Amino acid sequence: MTPESQTPLSVLILEDRPEDAELMILELRRNGFKPAWQRVDSESDYLTRLQTPPDIILSDYHMPQMDAPRALELLQERHLDIPFIVVSGAIGEDAAVAMIRQGATDYLLKDRLKRLGPAVRNAFSEQQTRRQKRMAERALQASEARFHSFMNISPVLASIKDPEGRVLYRNAECETKLNQDLWPAGVAAKIRNNDLSVIRTGESSRVVEEVPAVNGDVRHLLSFRFPFADAAGCPLLGEVSVDITEQMRTEKALATALAAKDVLLKEVHHRVKNNLQIISSLLNMQTELLADPAMIGIFRESQQRVQAMAMIHERLYGQDDVERLDFSDYVEGLAHDLFFAYGVDSERVRLQLQLEPVSLDLNQAIPCGLILNELLTNSLKYAFQEDQDGQISINLRSTNNSQVTLQVADNGIGLPEDFDPTTSNSLGLKIVTILTRQLRGTLNQKPAPGTEFTLTFAIAVDP
Repeated sequence: MTPESQTPLSVLILEDRPEDAELMILELRRNGFKPAWQRVDSESDYLTRLQTPPDIILSDYHMPQMDAPRALELLQERHLDIPFIVVSGAIGEDAAVAMIRQGATDYLLKDRLKRLGPAVRNAFSEQQTRRQKRMAERALQASEARFHSFMNISPVLASIKDPEGRVLYRNAECETKLNQDLWPAGVAAKIRNNDLSVIRTGESSRVVEEVPAVNGDVRHLLSFRFPFADAAGCPLLGEVSVDITEQMRTEKALATALAAKDVLLKEVHHRVKNNLQIISSLLNMQTELLADPAMIGIFRESQQRVQAMAMIHERLYGQDDVERLDFSDYVEGLAHDLFFAYGVDSERVRLQLQLEPVSLDLNQAIPCGLILNELLTNSLKYAFQEDQDGQISINLRSTNNSQVTLQVADNGIGLPEDFDPTTSNSLGLKIVTILTRQLRGTLNQKPAPGTEFTLTFAIAVDP
């Protein structure tokens, strides 16, 4: 074997006979080692050499100034994991067994030094095994420490049970809040049924449970159960619960508050609708006192605008959602009311509706409803001669629930080609222009034949 292929080895030899130490080194070289060695035969020299720990210690059992048991004791006091092999000229079986029990790696007789090489290799193998075992134990201890620290600081309630329902582990939060051993029979049975359901199906579960706490209060727990197995493959049941008692109280309070708010908003819409109806009635009474047809028409149009707003509040009052209006339903109702109010013969002037579902809040529903009222009123009043047949169409659609398009068109006599609704002297069209700006929308008018107005605006997003 070449020197390059030999294994370097630092050796400390406790031996009072130099020639015996030489024989040990020779045997190590024969077995493929390249030893760097030192020999000592006193305790003081031994302790000095231990300050730079060797790879292995070879020790005679008995020497004039020192013996192997004392040397091994000193080594262990310093917590040094160094293989310790007793090499003696004569050692009884009892002494050899005692050394092994004390912690020696091996022992052999000097007349059998051929065993030294294999003994050294075996010693290093055992050392490696010990180190791996210590590392695994330290890793396990660190893992258990992390687990217990994490679980006992965690605000969740955690436990582990075996399939028979015996509790194998509870974290501190579980111990503090719940006394599971004193639960009423009904609660315990319900909890056990929830456990068994997971054990039988092998599937995790999520359930809200009512359980009594240590202080006597009833707690609501959101409990997650899951099956798993330990290192030996034994089935276990894990449970992690979050105390949601305060959350449920808050949710209940919020639900009560929201219900009260809905009732209040319904009452507001009801009263606003009633007030608008009163205004409409007053306008109607005033109309009956007038003789000028032009003034009567003005009051009738004002009355219709009030009715258009009152209809919005009436519909909001009558539905579950008091903050957003089903505008397609509103369009249909308003159109039929206007046809009736103006006494239109439905056989002569037909109404065509193409309405997609559109939901608007109050701030958009009122101006959009008034715009529809003005545009539809203009068509009913001016689009057709007395004996002329025709059609009025209303198209309502939504694009990706983000943009609304309202189109009112007729096939009547139409408007002049140079007509501009923004500069018109018509009060109704002035109202339409103002309300379009309020909606931050656009209003496009298509010239003859007929009349077509298209309103486009973005749907307001709830905050």
